[in-house]
Amino acid sequence: MIKVWPSRKLFAALLVLILLPTSFAFAQEDKSEVLKLSLEDALKLAEENNQQVKLSELALEKAKLGRQQYRHQEKKTRELEDVDPGLSSSFEYTYTMDLADKQTEVYLKLAEMGVDVAKKGIRFGVEAAYFGALLARDNRLLAEAAVERQKDLLRIAEARYKVGAVAKTEVLDAQVQLAKAEANLSNVKSQEEKAYINLKKLLGLPLDRQIELTDALKFELADIDVTLEELIEKALKNRIDILSAEGSYEIAKLDFDLNSKVYPSNTFIYKEKEHAKEDARIKLEDTKAAVEAEVRQIWLDLEDAKANIPVLDKAIEMAEESLRLAKLSYQAGLVRSVDVAAAEEGLRQVQLQRAGAIYNYNLARLKLENVVLFSVSGSSASSAASSSM
Repeated sequence: MIKVWPSRKLFAALLVLILLPTSFAFAQEDKSEVLKLSLEDALKLAEENNQQVKLSELALEKAKLGRQQYRHQEKKTRELEDVDPGLSSSFEYTYTMDLADKQTEVYLKLAEMGVDVAKKGIRFGVEAAYFGALLARDNRLLAEAAVERQKDLLRIAEARYKVGAVAKTEVLDAQVQLAKAEANLSNVKSQEEKAYINLKKLLGLPLDRQIELTDALKFELADIDVTLEELIEKALKNRIDILSAEGSYEIAKLDFDLNSKVYPSNTFIYKEKEHAKEDARIKLEDTKAAVEAEVRQIWLDLEDAKANIPVLDKAIEMAEESLRLAKLSYQAGLVRSVDVAAAEEGLRQVQLQRAGAIYNYNLARLKLENVVLFSVSGSSASSAASSSM
């Protein structure tokens, strides 16, 4: 008798296999040498060495083997009908074989798609982590620039104090602001290191390996030639979680149809199979609703980030001018150093907001490219990238 695979465990195992965090091994390298990585370099490393693709391909081979096993059993039974003509007409046999036919068909379909999803999932995870590392690097550069501005302000305060133009408190205020900027820089450096660790984990690099990212986090308007409705329709047809839920429903429905021909509606078996079918149907509808919601949310994220960037560009110009005027006013004795520090902090915050908006736009664009195949909001790669901010 051919083995009937439990569909829920089967689908759960397949999805876990597809969305597992990436992990792969590299040969030993000279850790003292800084490894320069462009985004394309990182993607090539991932595609060449990731074990997840191999696991997905192994799952496909297992699915093919299961299908072959079913075909072999079916052929063998037909040969035995000459000896026992009633064998294939028994309910137990037809039930087992029909259900196994559907299960192996669904599993093979998911496994075939799983290989492609695994490859795209690797790219998504690496790109998201790379963008997160670029944002952390840019934030560190902004923090370093803020420290230099505070040092300039302290030098001005000290020079003015020496000639008796300001009180000692002006120097102390400038020292406090510099200390705050240096403390912030230390924290930002820590966040940058965490973002780099996330990226190195995805690339399978030693965590103490020094890397340098050669690309820049920049805003380039994406050429999106599809509407939101078209994206939703595409996701509902191609998402692997929907295909999995549809497969579960098809199996549950077949299970009910087969049993309902034998067991009356007032039996426990009939009710059990009917409830299982309804449960699978509800889960399928819930999955479709969740997929549509995810696509709509990512579309809005992209539109929001796109609208924010030009506004923040203008805000930076205004903040830079405010800081310039504040410095001139301070040198002329019209304002205190704390007023200049406030203008400096205003510039830093707007710069951070713009860097974040560019990151959000690039990540939303990346998510929109992949959301039609798998969930990008709940995947481990996405979570890791978000935590690096």
